[in-house]
Amino acid sequence: MRTFAACGALAVALASAAVAADHVQELIARGSFAAALPLLESAREAAALAGRHDHEVATVLNNLGTVYDELGRLRDAQSMFERSLAIRRNLGELETREAASTVNNLGTIYMKLCLYSKAEEMLRQAVALEEKLSGGDDLNVARVWINLGMVYQAEQRWDEAEEVFRKTLEIRERELGPSDREVAIVLNNLGVLLQSRNRLEEAEPLLQRAVRVWESAIGAVHPWVAAGFNNLGVLYTALGRAADAEANFKKALRIAAAALPANHPNLSSYMASYANLLRKLGRRDEAKRLEESAAESRERYRRENLLGYTIDARRVRK
Repeated sequence: MRTFAACGALAVALASAAVAADHVQELIARGSFAAALPLLESAREAAALAGRHDHEVATVLNNLGTVYDELGRLRDAQSMFERSLAIRRNLGELETREAASTVNNLGTIYMKLCLYSKAEEMLRQAVALEEKLSGGDDLNVARVWINLGMVYQAEQRWDEAEEVFRKTLEIRERELGPSDREVAIVLNNLGVLLQSRNRLEEAEPLLQRAVRVWESAIGAVHPWVAAGFNNLGVLYTALGRAADAEANFKKALRIAAAALPANHPNLSSYMASYANLLRKLGRRDEAKRLEESAAESRERYRRENLLGYTIDARRVRK
């Protein structure tokens, strides 16, 4: 069973001269990534035809990378972030907040590709740049911290991960209030971390609160809400609360099926988590159908995103 942390990489600063900025920003904010995709791709192609390599194009490429990331197209996301940074390098704009956001986003992609050394290197660069720009700890620095915490968690550096998540939560609650979507990201990630350490009673209220905040702040059909319900399903499975687990898995799958591509890794993992519960309940035929669907989806995703990459197992402990 797999629980899901949420990245803090959605640093979207749309260039109004290049795309219908307000509309695209609204689509991204509510999780309509597939609808935002053609608008951003059109803006990229128009810039290429015009031979443009300016600030606005760098912004479009960053935002297109963010949408690819959310749709599970990691190689495409990596390419867009790297191209965005190359443009900013040529423009002498590497020490800017926009560049720091893209470095943060690229570090997150490396993490998802299990390239933990490269991910940590990029994220530490982003932290240093954000601290230089802000003069200390602030919301921009905290946005990178949460992704760095996810790298620590992937490498089973539990204490470091928890420290980073709690520090991020303190800053976000202080600056944004308790009901902001960004606060819910940290609540979710901290809850997932505590659950992985078998601190289930501590994890439950955090995961529940994350879902409530997300439903209120970004709507009940956002992909992040699906991740929250899946995490609760995994928690309740571990607690032996089968009815609660099944209800949450069904909600996660319903939202994800409507909001994500059929081969998105989250969708296949939700199916696998639900299948695990069904096997525990003796419902083997249902479990088998879900497992087969999940396996097909994972294989399509693997072919499109992970072939050719070497897993970085640095410091990962069994």
